[in-house]
Amino acid sequence: MNRKKRLLLFAMPAAVLGIGAGGVAFTVMAVKDQTYVPSPPYAPGGEPNREVAVVYYSRSGHSEAAAREIARTLNAPIARINADYPRDFSGQRKAVSDARARALPQIRVEPIDLARARRVFLVSPTWMFRPATPLWAYVEQARLVGKQVVLVTTGNSRFEQAETDAFAKRVEARGGRLIRHVFLRRGRIFWQKSREELLKEVRTEIAGTISLEWAKLT
Repeated sequence: MNRKKRLLLFAMPAAVLGIGAGGVAFTVMAVKDQTYVPSPPYAPGGEPNREVAVVYYSRSGHSEAAAREIARTLNAPIARINADYPRDFSGQRKAVSDARARALPQIRVEPIDLARARRVFLVSPTWMFRPATPLWAYVEQARLVGKQVVLVTTGNSRFEQAETDAFAKRVEARGGRLIRHVFLRRGRIFWQKSREELLKEVRTEIAGTISLEWAKLT
């Protein structure tokens, strides 16, 4: 039985019990949230392009795949943000609660040197229509003076521009400048894009557009 069928079978009892569409959607997402989807590992080839850096947070692996594709395209150094949001129901509840409360979690960031970076890609899923809380926590401690920041978020539904604007202000408070937001919609909750479809969109948005903008700066 494939994964989509298992998820739908899990959701059907919720519908029978009278849970609304939103409740069924949450149930399905909570189950999906427990599954980490791996992507091929990445490390810069030879001398990395230190004028670019990629920093990301990911729980289920989608944003990690996008971040690695960006880094691979630009041969850039990359670092993961780690936070205490386990891939189970407790982690899902904590993620939703913190996102609603706009609470910043304790984070641990893999080593990365931003000193020579002119452009920093910040990548995360979208929680409650805004970047995930660990990314906000990272901005509060990052040295972004003089950096151009590209925000890349992945999500099932949408984002709110007001939240992106608020994120831009936090970047500015740390000395950086948000120059673009790229939203990668993974598809509807029940029928999401395949990993290759997501990466194709990453390549279109990042390799096709942002890398050309970068070429104009060099």
